[in-house]
Amino acid sequence: MKLFQAEQKLEWSPALPSEFSEAYKLGGYDENRILQVMWKYLMREANAQRAWVRINHHLPETMTQADPLDILEFSTAHGAMLEIWRHFGHRVRGTDYNWATHESTAVHKGVRKPWHRKALEELTSQTHSHSRAVMVEGWPYQPIIESLGLDVDLFDGADRPYPYDDKSYDVVCCYQAIEAYANPEDWLDILAEFCRIARRTVVVGFNPPPVFEAENEEYLVKARAAWIAMQQYNANGFRTVFFEMGRTRRGIHPTAVKLVAV
Repeated sequence: MKLFQAEQKLEWSPALPSEFSEAYKLGGYDENRILQVMWKYLMREANAQRAWVRINHHLPETMTQADPLDILEFSTAHGAMLEIWRHFGHRVRGTDYNWATHESTAVHKGVRKPWHRKALEELTSQTHSHSRAVMVEGWPYQPIIESLGLDVDLFDGADRPYPYDDKSYDVVCCYQAIEAYANPEDWLDILAEFCRIARRTVVVGFNPPPVFEAENEEYLVKARAAWIAMQQYNANGFRTVFFEMGRTRRGIHPTAVKLVAV
């Protein structure tokens, strides 16, 4: 079995509920709006599989919790983790940021292959029944989030303190976004904010070191210092119980940290 591959980890997880194999219901949305999302993130089942692996690997207790939990996910994107947790009876909320402005746009490559057109036809074959808001410029995932009926707050993760009360959520998680919120020397401040909001558990997933910083030794030194501090974290009523190293195209590097209340 190849290490650190979601496809192989999925084989060691419980079966994903069948409802997540259904396509998103994006009928009625402008095609150009839908195509602001990368193709791989338009595939609901694939999104759910990645989220399912994360939940069962990092937060398996949320799958067996008898009473509903209050769960907050920062930078939820397509919301797959939230819809899985909601399926299991938890109260969920997400955050996102309308980052895809004209200064910083994720350029979609359009409909180039036969399967692209087929997938688009499936995505638009059904229309969801949830409420719709005025389209927010620069928020690519709005159609998906609306189709799922999820609650998501929009704000820049760089702006602290976050708009949530102390100890207002049982679980706070943030996957592959903390690097966009701040430079490494400020990651511990963000982690302290997560601990302020959380009652039980905090999980942070890391991106690989960015390609454009690969030769920036100052950045890497600060990132390593932040990762080590998180590995040894014992502050703000939380301590680290899990620190994961993983393998990606960028090599072996930290991929997640989990903290629990003490």
